[in-house]
Amino acid sequence: MTGSGGSGAGGSGAGGSGAGGSGAGGSGAGGAGAGGAGAGGSGAGGSAPSTATRPQLTSAQAASHTVLKHLEKAGDLASGLVTDRWDPTAGAGDVGGFTPRYTVAASGGTHRTVQSAIDAAVAAGGTSRIYIEVAAGAYREVVCVPASAPPITLYGKSSDASRTVIAYDNYNGKTKRAGSPANPCNPNLSGTTYGTSGSATFAAYADDFRAKNLTIANDTDERAVSGGTQAVALMTQADRLIFENVRLLGNQDTLYVKTPNAGTVSRAYFKGCHVEGDVDFIFGRGTFVLDGCTIRYLTARQGNKGGYIVAPSTDARNDHGILIIDSELTAEAGTPAGLVYLGRAWDEGQNDLATYAASVASGVYPNGHAILRNSTLGPHIRAEAPWHASTVDRPYSSTAGTYPANRFYEHANAGPGSAAP
Repeated sequence: MTGSGGSGAGGSGAGGSGAGGSGAGGSGAGGAGAGGAGAGGSGAGGSAPSTATRPQLTSAQAASHTVLKHLEKAGDLASGLVTDRWDPTAGAGDVGGFTPRYTVAASGGTHRTVQSAIDAAVAAGGTSRIYIEVAAGAYREVVCVPASAPPITLYGKSSDASRTVIAYDNYNGKTKRAGSPANPCNPNLSGTTYGTSGSATFAAYADDFRAKNLTIANDTDERAVSGGTQAVALMTQADRLIFENVRLLGNQDTLYVKTPNAGTVSRAYFKGCHVEGDVDFIFGRGTFVLDGCTIRYLTARQGNKGGYIVAPSTDARNDHGILIIDSELTAEAGTPAGLVYLGRAWDEGQNDLATYAASVASGVYPNGHAILRNSTLGPHIRAEAPWHASTVDRPYSSTAGTYPANRFYEHANAGPGSAAP
């Protein structure tokens, strides 16, 4: 997340530094607001009590937050969302049935780099889907799928996603010459550093883009960096995106799901993916689902400082931010028990609490929304108070007070890090 570097509980995030406490907030999860799934409400179908620090959705509330319900609307929040009932659950398709128009291979193919194949697809244009097969191997490059691209499916043929790797090592504070582009999808030409968005190894800005059987990594060694350690692997800013069996590797800010502006709802679906990192490594204001994914916390860089998994900056008018469902939260060996927060709100664009309060008064403000349901939580998750204060130190609260209530909820989770008895 953008901000002045830092990491761990108390490290800086988007638009400011984190702090002690727990999560951050706003209106309810599609009806699960203050007094809904908050303190004293019924738990996840009775499987776990709902408390002030771990609000649980009731079964009735959870019915409004399935994969299909979460993704059924898009468009503009001010003028009204359009219900198109997008159903991406079939995934990106069977690679055995794909006919590649372009092939990428370091030793040949129609192209030697992923970007040159993307450029060829953009030049070809049209409305028909273009398939690009990437041969097993390592591709050290920065990739941009621009908004002008036709529907593209980028895929590796092997179901072992680790065999086909796209990686680079830009990061927020890394210096660059003014006038030179960062990621072409977010060139940041005037900047003398890459910035968070400019650090992305892979940026998908075209509607209907799909990817399968790939690894996308930002392999920056943040331990050697003194500040500006945000280093994005995958950044998206488009609608109806599907990623299946894709490994996303990084530390801080691994997966960034954006929208063109705060008032737009843009959707992405991640099926059977692997996402790993240590600080705010699943974040943004997009509406997106991680379905059947493995979410792995890395402890080597943070040590006993811990970190945060999700950091949504969802517009307060949008009741659908991040949904994690039927997934598994794991950690690398050696991670202490009870160390890691499920997340915190990224108060995107806000400098401090006074700025945030003014935005709330205006009616347009960020209030991160996340639901974690039907998933297994490892012992690394903090059991008592898993939601941290926001990135501008807005104290976590599941009920409205000085600030809007948090919008972080759980339902029917299991495992030692869950609220289940």
